[in-house]
Amino acid sequence: MRSEAVMQKDILLYMSDQHSFRMQGYAGNGVVRTPSLDRIAAAGTSFSRAYTACPLCVPARASMISGLLPSNNGVLFNFNSINSDQATFLHSLTAGGYETVLCGRMHFVGPDQRHGYAERIAGDRTPVFHNFLPGKTQTGKPKITGFDENSSLYYIGSGDSPVLAYDRYVVEHAVSWLGQDHDRPFFLTVGTYGPHFPYVAPQELYDYYYPRVGLDDVSDDYPDHPVFAGKMCETDPDTARAARAAYYGLVEQQDRHIGTVFELFQKYLERTGHEGIFIYVSDHGDMNGSRGFYGKQVFYDPSSRIPFLIQGSGIPENFHIDTPVSLLDAGKTICALAGTQILEGDGKDLTPLLDKQIQEPDRIVIGEQYTYLSDGRTSLGRMAVWKNWKYFGYSGFPDDDVLYDIDKDPDERENRIADCPEIADRLKNETEKYKTYEEVMIHEKWLMKQLRVLMKCDYDNTAERWVCPPELPVLKNPIKRKTPFTPTPWVSVLRSKLEEK
Repeated sequence: MRSEAVMQKDILLYMSDQHSFRMQGYAGNGVVRTPSLDRIAAAGTSFSRAYTACPLCVPARASMISGLLPSNNGVLFNFNSINSDQATFLHSLTAGGYETVLCGRMHFVGPDQRHGYAERIAGDRTPVFHNFLPGKTQTGKPKITGFDENSSLYYIGSGDSPVLAYDRYVVEHAVSWLGQDHDRPFFLTVGTYGPHFPYVAPQELYDYYYPRVGLDDVSDDYPDHPVFAGKMCETDPDTARAARAAYYGLVEQQDRHIGTVFELFQKYLERTGHEGIFIYVSDHGDMNGSRGFYGKQVFYDPSSRIPFLIQGSGIPENFHIDTPVSLLDAGKTICALAGTQILEGDGKDLTPLLDKQIQEPDRIVIGEQYTYLSDGRTSLGRMAVWKNWKYFGYSGFPDDDVLYDIDKDPDERENRIADCPEIADRLKNETEKYKTYEEVMIHEKWLMKQLRVLMKCDYDNTAERWVCPPELPVLKNPIKRKTPFTPTPWVSVLRSKLEEK
């Protein structure tokens, strides 16, 4: 039994992949059904202006565990990794007496698949970057496509997929683990892959949403930043409706999994008499047809704004906070709730907002995106969110900065930079407090040299992997966009750079 002298709370972090904030009932979406998330929001505290540190999987997650922006931790893209001798908030929890357990996905890259987690009870879905070698199929890769932006619109429909199968596997392991008693206080991360594409949902959910989703924002007449030239744009209503119906279905399926894990966690706390905290967050969102874009890697709200819920012992119930917060804040907040050392970094401890139930109107949240352009160049973008305002700009495009009033213009159509210069200057100045593009490129150029060697090595550990069932059925007649497939431009540019002598 645990000592009663110091009763540390058990903490469960449920982290999905690619879930947009507005795709929740309590966030105002009247179509998608998210009863579990709605119930958790009513029983706890919701952050309505939570933003990712980067609208891309690996940099977002590396920022969360390190508490540092991509330009400060060196993880700018999906082939990067933080150094193994860099302490994360997981190390702080472990040093503070917590049992740190990873169940499922965290999308770590390289041979270090823990970064502070002491134990893994369910493998990851994605092979490490250095495992992409000819003939290597340790993950049981099926003949199913649609896992990246450009291929996502060539495999849409209802049925099963590796994402759905993987999430079932993760939740089964989480349920089993919560069915046991644990003497030490624990921090358990349940990491799922949904609602990430492929846009394939269970048939009953796909059929339910297909006639109900709206397509008003599926248009290519939005004014877009020139850095997105070459990004796949698809506004065909048949393709868009199918992809959107599947995404809505994936969100509801994820909500069901969240409900299952949440209920088992509550039963565990009741059975053991422990106090506990439940947190839900996603790494970034999905444009899912808005502006004709799909996937992430843009600062527009569907891609960059994320759900962030905290519920449990000492957390205000049915409390709403609209102060901008960041995925960077998660680690510091968790350590504060656990009573362990809070590491330095770019995020903030959010417990003062929870404890004092006050807003912090002057908080400015920063996000970053390092991107490859279709013409072979690269650019570093920064976003700043303050109150209802969002600013972003990219290096190499000095005359194309934008400023949106998110409350009055949720679709981000009207650039207010000309008529609100003081606000724009304030937010731009905040983004310029960090490393310049030239400073960031010193590390990036070094990294590319290392990757030319590392990509020839196999560091995959099958003990850390999930093997996709080989009998998983392929869609018989997937819906596909009508235009011929072309690879995602940044992938082609990256490949050519890695092959340079």
